[in-house]
Amino acid sequence: MPPEIFIANASGAVTGTVSVAETTAPVRTAAAVARGNWMWIVFSGILIGSILYLETFDNQEVNEAIKKWSDAARLLGSEQFGAALAAVPPDPKEWDFDDRDAFDLFMRKLGAEINSLAEAFNANKDTLTSARDAYNDAVSGMAQALMPILVAVIASIAFQFFPGTTALAQAIGIAGLAAASAILVMVFGDIGALLHAVMAGFNTNSRFAFVSDSRPGWAPTGSDPDIKDIKIDWVKDSKFYQ
Repeated sequence: MPPEIFIANASGAVTGTVSVAETTAPVRTAAAVARGNWMWIVFSGILIGSILYLETFDNQEVNEAIKKWSDAARLLGSEQFGAALAAVPPDPKEWDFDDRDAFDLFMRKLGAEINSLAEAFNANKDTLTSARDAYNDAVSGMAQALMPILVAVIASIAFQFFPGTTALAQAIGIAGLAAASAILVMVFGDIGALLHAVMAGFNTNSRFAFVSDSRPGWAPTGSDPDIKDIKIDWVKDSKFYQ
């Protein structure tokens, strides 16, 4: 299945799709025709190869990853797992001994880390969404910028067969080469910076309140975390409850 750019209306409903390949197809076709200009024999192949490489970006896979991060954040958040976790502790009237304080402290710390995980999942979703949109914008901008150049180069092909206009055809070809090369360098530079920003976004855990003492065993190795044991005084013989 080809990479796709989803088109949505104001309410967010998907109304259609446009593949990345469809966006760049006119550029690939024009680049092949531009090979007729002697200055473009080699570069047109390079340009087509670069475009084919850009088309390997799969919007559908990215969209699926975005949905998975969103679902994970929603299921781990307060409406799902968080709500279930809040229902775990018994009522204070049912358990008001000293060990209850230690248990409540642990549960608060665990809840705080779960909330931080949900926030991190949402941040990953937002990072991927921004990256997807920025990539598609870069590809669309490249296509729009290259088409006028390619049209000019194609128009100059006939000039190279007449002695009086050969130099003009070559000049147009060289100018087109320089401009198209600059556009490619800029686009791939932007994409490289984009990927670097994505990796930095995924690795920046310091934005969230992760703490090392939000789970049992948080004390340094070899020390006692002082977690109190829960003591149950059976109202009846323990076999009664089996």
